[in-house]
Amino acid sequence: MGDTSVPLDRRSSPRERPPPAWESLRPVPVDWEMEPPIEPTPASSRIPSRGQPRPRPRAAIPTPADLEIDMAVEAVEVHRVRAPAWRRIASWAVDGALLGAASAAMLLPVLGPVLGPGGLEQARGVLVPTLLAIALLAFAYQWLGITLTGATPGMGAAGLRCVGPDGRRPSPGRSAIRSAAALGSGAALGIGVLIALFTRSGRGAHDLVAGTWVVLAAPAGRGA
Repeated sequence: MGDTSVPLDRRSSPRERPPPAWESLRPVPVDWEMEPPIEPTPASSRIPSRGQPRPRPRAAIPTPADLEIDMAVEAVEVHRVRAPAWRRIASWAVDGALLGAASAAMLLPVLGPVLGPGGLEQARGVLVPTLLAIALLAFAYQWLGITLTGATPGMGAAGLRCVGPDGRRPSPGRSAIRSAAALGSGAALGIGVLIALFTRSGRGAHDLVAGTWVVLAAPAGRGA
């Protein structure tokens, strides 16, 4: 038997560590010396990623009662004076005289030979074209006067004006409707024109069709 003693508790003997490998002796990087590396976060302490939060709808800010704006436009009230009967008659007389003179000046060269002896047969042939020419002249006379100035020359001489529902000069389209309806009123023995003397609003049949009124002209300085 040898004299070498064997330790009974082998756990108390220090463990022999292997010599360090050469790879672990490499120099430490400079950036690690300036800022140490971030240690990994344990999986148990990680915050679960959430999706992008949805924007919450903004509540409408109530508008103070004194700042509310009402955009509704109410009907415009127009104050006009009904044309007196004598002014209407005076305007018709002036317009009739002017239309008659213009028609005679335009048609006299054509109707001259017809008015002579033996011209009855020729008169039958030119009757329809003559009536159409007079109707066209009367239409242009009224339409141009009302569209450009708001009154025919006879209305202007009598101090009258023709207005639309808004109290202003009628538009060209409304003036054309009134002028065409006036021809029909005159063709019906003038009844459509004469009823303007007896209606409460002073409107003839052509005014009722076109939505117009014949009223006293506004004083100077006031809108039409």
